Amino acid sequence: MSLLDHFDFHAQTALPGLPFDALHADIRNRAREHDLPVVVDTAEEIQIETVYGNYSFQRQATETIAVIGASRADWLFTLKDSLSDTIAQLVPDVAAAIRWSDAQEQAGKLPPNFQFITIRAVTRVPGHFLRVEAEAEDLSHFTTDAIHFRLALPDPNLAHPEWPYLSESGQTIWPKGDASLHRPVYTVREMDAASGRLVFDIFEHEGGRATEWARTVTPGTRVGLTGPGGGGIPEAKALRIYADETGFPAVARILETLDTDARGQVILELTDPVSGDYPLPEHTGLTVERRAAGGDDLGDLAIAGLAAAPDHMVWLAAEKTAAQKLRAHFKSAGLNARDHYVSAYWSRPAPAEDHA
Repeated sequence: MSLLDHFDFHAQTALPGLPFDALHADIRNRAREHDLPVVVDTAEEIQIETVYGNYSFQRQATETIAVIGASRADWLFTLKDSLSDTIAQLVPDVAAAIRWSDAQEQAGKLPPNFQFITIRAVTRVPGHFLRVEAEAEDLSHFTTDAIHFRLALPDPNLAHPEWPYLSESGQTIWPKGDASLHRPVYTVREMDAASGRLVFDIFEHEGGRATEWARTVTPGTRVGLTGPGGGGIPEAKALRIYADETGFPAVARILETLDTDARGQVILELTDPVSGDYPLPEHTGLTVERRAAGGDDLGDLAIAGLAAAPDHMVWLAAEKTAAQKLRAHFKSAGLNARDHYVSAYWSRPAPAEDHA
């Protein structure tokens, strides 16, 4: 399968110092771990398929070459950035030597998946949520298949915020130190691509950087956004949904978009009884249960739900531990994780060590 024949956008780079045989084995293992289809697997190439496009790793004489193909420029960029980040964690010296073939024409520019949004209003929504209404530069790529994004929030005390740019090697350079950007993930609650209107909800909790930002931001403020990304609206006709407050806006978007003949159950975990007041659209085929946090977490409940209704798709958005527990269950039970959606929307801070 040639990437040139199947995708409109392409980029490649050499991976100096990374032997093809060692990389080949690692890519095969990662594809198995993340349930990514391997569409080419020979002694000269291994190619894997993702929702954004394909990665191809090839042996060319004594070098290893990475080739990426995607149907959209922003997806190509997402794949490039993801690969650079992964290699940087494994072999930093190789990552530093990456030179993407399309880098020179983009050097110094903003990343293709980055844009600015202007805040228009912030209002309170029942359940301890803050609803942010903004005007975006371009929402044409935000579809039902891509409903998540990241904010890029600078320190509000900075008079002149810094923003990411592309290096001469094609990699994203993010501001560091005092200029670093807070980049939480949110779900599009409402949008109008024609006007650029974008609405999203933030769960209000003490100490949260995004909470403090939303409480104090003034209309006209400009911040960054990267995306879209993440999962979209499930196409399953039978599903079970599990979410804590961080996932309530995504659940609301799903309920109002699902086909009318869909059926199943929604279980919402409440860390605060008031959060149960968050407004959810009604769907005649799905029942909604609200339960206080404590006891079995959402991962446990999802595993039990799979045993009771194995024909249902599971959609889970919760704390990292619950998501990891469910993914481990898929693996041990021989289930295909690609048939479900599991996402860690936040991570619980590690307990402070007792030095007494």
